Amino acid sequence: MDDEFALRFGTQDNCIEIAASVEGDSSLPSFGDARLSILVHSNGFTGRNNLWVQREGLMAFATQLAKLDQTLAGDAKLISISPDELDLTVRAASARGHLAIFGSTGRRLQGENSSYPHAVSFGFEFEPSQLTVALRHSWLSQYVSASLVNLISPAAYG
Repeated sequence: MDDEFALRFGTQDNCIEIAASVEGDSSLPSFGDARLSILVHSNGFTGRNNLWVQREGLMAFATQLAKLDQTLAGDAKLISISPDELDLTVRAASARGHLAIFGSTGRRLQGENSSYPHAVSFGFEFEPSQLTVALRHSWLSQYVSASLVNLISPAAYG
């Protein structure tokens, strides 16, 4: 994925990248919803998917991530509109400030006579500094409320 505003968590061997196309037409009921493009590399398994997430879910995820960034405690969850297309959690992995991301992404594909599930599950730890960068420089930054950003860590988010 070559999107400078993509959300990215990972290491050299394991990573998840999420690019977003946000619905910007305020006259539509889907205003603020986002079509996400996911690319996962996790311990030798690779997968990619395109899916939709509702605005309210993105706002809650961004708020939870901002709190996690400040406290290094708790978790943040993101779930797709359609069942089983995305179930992602970012959480504190230890009391020492380590963070982890885990979940799955997939979809059912229709064959000639039946549909078949295709998915990749993932899970790995990543550097906490990546969370700060994601909240400030990725598409996710538009979902973090300005008041929350200033309340939690004004220096971190500029």
